[in-house]
Amino acid sequence: MKDLSKIKSTKEVKVSNKISEQIIGQDAALTLIRKAAKQRRNILLIGEPGTGKSLLGQALAELLPKEKLVDIVSLPNLTDENTPIIKTFPKGQAKRMITTSKLKAAASFKNQTWLILLFALFISFLPYYFWKIGEISDIIYAASMITGMLFIFGIVFFINISRRQKQVSFQIPKLLIDNSDKDKAPFIDASGAHAGALLGDVLHDPLQSFSGNNTLLLVKTTGNKDNQITLQEVPLTSKVDEMLSKKKLIEKEGYKAAFLDEKELQVLAETGENIQPVEVLSVNKYPKEGELIKITTESGKELIVTPEHKVAVKRFGKVIYKEARKLTRFDKVITLD
Repeated sequence: MKDLSKIKSTKEVKVSNKISEQIIGQDAALTLIRKAAKQRRNILLIGEPGTGKSLLGQALAELLPKEKLVDIVSLPNLTDENTPIIKTFPKGQAKRMITTSKLKAAASFKNQTWLILLFALFISFLPYYFWKIGEISDIIYAASMITGMLFIFGIVFFINISRRQKQVSFQIPKLLIDNSDKDKAPFIDASGAHAGALLGDVLHDPLQSFSGNNTLLLVKTTGNKDNQITLQEVPLTSKVDEMLSKKKLIEKEGYKAAFLDEKELQVLAETGENIQPVEVLSVNKYPKEGELIKITTESGKELIVTPEHKVAVKRFGKVIYKEARKLTRFDKVITLD
């Protein structure tokens, strides 16, 4: 096993593709997860946010036998339309059943359309028959033909409206859970809130860092009812040193870190495709050995980061995060310019 103290970059860490082998610090829970998956039993996980409950749930879904996957379908209940019938089908069969139901519904609707049109034509032909044998006068015949034409137009209009609203004579089942293209059991996160709302979204680990030569854009609020903000650009190194000097440090082999108080430090950052103030939860500082990458914007501003650092770029109108070492001259880095 490689000495972790000698790791200088995240690219040196080999990560397994299996979720159950990516979890650390929860050995007892992993043992229970493996047993529950093997025996196909339930398990209740209780703990503080961030302790790995969702990740353990994903590992459980990954470990379940593949051949046990089923599709879940909601079928119409003819006796009570407010209480649908829920049934399970072997993996992949539900989608085929629903496709068959749709084809039958379309064929049934088409047959009904032809029957209605034939009936309308037959009704419209009757005035001509009675006029031909002398049972009705010319005036009544003309009025009947006009009425018949309006009747046919009304039928055609009704058919088009019914087709658009899909008013078929029977209901099509609804596919609730489709496992036809899945190789492992699905995992549905039922947490009460998004993890970022509980702990704050973390976009990079400590090894994906800024160089001390960069500047930091701080946010200060006026505190009045308008809650106006002002921006202050300060050297990154001096600000981090100032924070570390006031806090209880976590120190190990040159690495220094400290947790900040609530609303102690805010920076301007991108969240949800919007530029807005974001709270800083902790600061850290450590010696870096190896290459750094300098990113220069069109306006001439420079950003120096580690190769693994993820940078916000805009592509096809969407914001994505891309490692600095993978950037190309076609990538447009998001700035406040």
